[in-house]
Amino acid sequence: MKENFLSFFKSGWHKGRWGWLILWGATVIASALTVLVLHLADLRPWSDVAGERVSWYRKEHCELVDTSGFFLQFWNFWSNYGYLASGLLLLCLSNTWLGRGVGVTFVFLAFGSAGFHGTLTEFGQDVDIAGVYAALLGVVAYGLVELLGLDDDWPAWSIMAALVGFGIVAGFVRTDVDLFDSDIFVPILVGLIVIGMVVGLVRHASTALIFPGAVGVLGAGLLALLFKFTDGAEKAADCLYGPDSVIQGHALWHLFSGFMFLGMFEFFRSLRGRWSSVLPWSV
Repeated sequence: MKENFLSFFKSGWHKGRWGWLILWGATVIASALTVLVLHLADLRPWSDVAGERVSWYRKEHCELVDTSGFFLQFWNFWSNYGYLASGLLLLCLSNTWLGRGVGVTFVFLAFGSAGFHGTLTEFGQDVDIAGVYAALLGVVAYGLVELLGLDDDWPAWSIMAALVGFGIVAGFVRTDVDLFDSDIFVPILVGLIVIGMVVGLVRHASTALIFPGAVGVLGAGLLALLFKFTDGAEKAADCLYGPDSVIQGHALWHLFSGFMFLGMFEFFRSLRGRWSSVLPWSV
């Protein structure tokens, strides 16, 4: 049986146009069944979350913190599977190890952010922020490699590993170093990516992917920011979503920023035209 499974996986089915979608769907279904079973078993390991922790969280996001289920939130948990979709696209369809490395950071972000919104633990929050930094610095590293024209070998991998590792460490020490506070560090990282994209547009105007690359990043980014800044619960004027609404600003932030990350990758990939697209319709 083990040999049959390995032969099936080695056959390359996951590298087909929709292999990533099969993996994504299987993961979502397996996760949903697991959560359902644990909920029916009345397991609520995070139901005793401290009241001050909930109060702190309510200053940030609108969705109800429901202690009656296995995980504490629904939409803010499951929306992170958008990041997973972007990560699996890169892992399955990128023809470079560097591209797959960026995909790993997206997957890390998906499970880190889902873990935080599901549990509201401080450790979960650390992993969530570390995932955000890792994903952004993964894109920074990939963009730098493409702008410098490095090959898919150890110098490029060293840059990727160093920057992603730095991002993970920064996520865990952010409360001790003011620069690494997410309100400061995230805009810096996004600014670096925007600068890289502008440089790429100037230097590689004939090959740079305008749509869905640059336009997709701009559109998804603006929508992500719109929902990001309307998900605050303490300031009622900024909160457009009820606590138990199926539409949650932070969940939509997850989805649109996932598209934004994918668009950033595709834009930098297109600059030199060396590698194939990871978009399914281009395979």
